[in-house]
Amino acid sequence: MNFKDDLSTASDYLRMAVPLMVRRRIPPTPYNYALWYAHVQNASPELSRALLAEFPESGPYNPEISEVLFFEYFVKHYLPSSPQVRDLIVDIVTQLTRAVSRNLRDAQDYGASLREAIEVFENNVDQEHIRFMLGQLLTETRDLAHQTQVFCNELESANAQVEQLKRELEASERQARIDALTQIPNRRAFDEALAQSLSAPDEPTCLLIIDLDHFKRLNDSYGHVMGDRVLEVVGQVLAHLHNERVFVARYGGEEFAVIVNDELAVAQQLAAEIHRQIATLHIRRKSTQDTIRSITVSIGLTRFQPGETSESFIERADRGLYLAKEGGRDRVVVV
Repeated sequence: MNFKDDLSTASDYLRMAVPLMVRRRIPPTPYNYALWYAHVQNASPELSRALLAEFPESGPYNPEISEVLFFEYFVKHYLPSSPQVRDLIVDIVTQLTRAVSRNLRDAQDYGASLREAIEVFENNVDQEHIRFMLGQLLTETRDLAHQTQVFCNELESANAQVEQLKRELEASERQARIDALTQIPNRRAFDEALAQSLSAPDEPTCLLIIDLDHFKRLNDSYGHVMGDRVLEVVGQVLAHLHNERVFVARYGGEEFAVIVNDELAVAQQLAAEIHRQIATLHIRRKSTQDTIRSITVSIGLTRFQPGETSESFIERADRGLYLAKEGGRDRVVVV
């Protein structure tokens, strides 16, 4: 949720929200105020229904419910898009918040008992009363030790969840950089890889932009399912060429991109090999046994020039691709 109201509007919402909270004896903490501000602002019907259901005017205030609602309707919107990762973060934070709050209350109660015991020891000569206080203090000490152990167990559990979260985040990050159809890096991963390659100006960098020839005609003739199958197979061909000096990606649609961290002659050899391998593909439709035997590609190839931008670098590779298509397709053009 975004709060972009001007001073006058925000003041009106303040005058509306605070009486609602006072009638329900809800402390004006930052997250409570955010919840009720959003309610009077009509920012979320679901939140409003939950607030009014959980906090009727005659009911008690439960801080844990407020925390849950705040996480649900505010914190989640700033978390990763993966539902599994997002829910795991919320679970960890909620668990730790409750554990810390409970442990703090236990410590405060024990502190009060200690103060009371000290007063008895200092001012009371009644031995029976002192023995009673000692017994009570011993019991509360044992209880606190137990609660501390529970707290430690919860911290260990939270630590295990944090480790799981790290794995989930790493997997989510990896998945966000993979093209779902071809299972090779996507445009986002390409942009990052190109920026990294160009950050070392002393190292040569070449770029291939590859386009499947007559792909629309292929889709019209064989259908989009077969078109997707062609993209998958071409992606597999490129994936086998991926190594520490060669980065392959699906650039978009029927276009692919290859970054070669080497001299132009090496990149030309690779472009010729890609052109050759794709031309030899025979892709069969599983349902009818139809086979596509004439897949060709046009490739634009260029080498990065010192001082130019990544945008102009890509534009020159695109220019090579355009010339390849204008020249009859099924070829590599170096610019």
